[in-house]
Amino acid sequence: MKKIPLIEKITHNWQIKIVCLIISVLLYFTYQGNIMETKTFSIPLTIASNRNLVPAQKMPDKVRIVVKSSKEVVDTLQAGDFHAYIDIDKYLQPGVYTIPVEISLSERAQLFEPLQVDPKPKIISLLLEERTVKEIPIKPVFTGEVDPDFEVTGYSCTPSEITISGPKTAVENTASTLSIVLPLENKKEPFSQTTQVKPLILNDLITITSTSSVYMNVNILPKQVSKSFSSINANFVSLNPYFQIKQTSSLTIAVSGTQSALKSYKPSQYTVQVDCSSIETEGEYSLPFTVHLPDGLTLVSLSADYINVSVVPAPVILPENISGAE
Repeated sequence: MKKIPLIEKITHNWQIKIVCLIISVLLYFTYQGNIMETKTFSIPLTIASNRNLVPAQKMPDKVRIVVKSSKEVVDTLQAGDFHAYIDIDKYLQPGVYTIPVEISLSERAQLFEPLQVDPKPKIISLLLEERTVKEIPIKPVFTGEVDPDFEVTGYSCTPSEITISGPKTAVENTASTLSIVLPLENKKEPFSQTTQVKPLILNDLITITSTSSVYMNVNILPKQVSKSFSSINANFVSLNPYFQIKQTSSLTIAVSGTQSALKSYKPSQYTVQVDCSSIETEGEYSLPFTVHLPDGLTLVSLSADYINVSVVPAPVILPENISGAE
């Protein structure tokens, strides 16, 4: 029997053998693909950008990714091994763009082979606008009423304004002031309130870049009311005993204080005092005076700066004659 050389055996019908080899390889990978397992994760979707464009419409917070690999690999994978993002740095002008969703792997996941990762959706249509910054002053809005005997005398706000940034249209449509509600119902003393700012900005496209909260301090004190007292008689002090004095002009004073303090107050004979030490002769005088008020009351106004008086000699009292004296 004649022996056929090995090389001839290999090259005999080589076209058919190559086709068979290709088919075998395809069948192998098809089989491997059929035995690979899949796993689905829901992961956050972020934006990669260092330029001046930002999304001007709401985009998905998360995307699904379908991971395919061997059972051993799939069982070890976790959502934290994947990072989904869209890169908008390559877009230079405002407009609507179809942007692919990209996936990056953790260092651990990069070691696994084979590993297929498919995001769903694969692309996102997104409107991009210029980033704009705006300063917004803070304004308190008081609701309710303090106790009737008290009043708001002032307030402070720290900070007095916030800084926001975001797409141009959203920033321009944001209110020109930020209102913070301060309830006053039955309040009788100063109080403070810390308010988180983010819930007050209803547009999710707006970012607050300055502060996360606002501190408000409201000053509440007893209500100050005014009351007038008329026909007040002065108390004349340091008058030479050789004279007597008579007030010839009336005096009215206006006093302010709390309702409870004024309710029980009544001017006394010592409320208005006139120093008469300078009087040396009889006659008509216009004399300055001082007003003395108890603690808690404040002088608001006077009907005059001087009190008119009339000074006359004091009557002379003669001693009685001793009875029976000669």
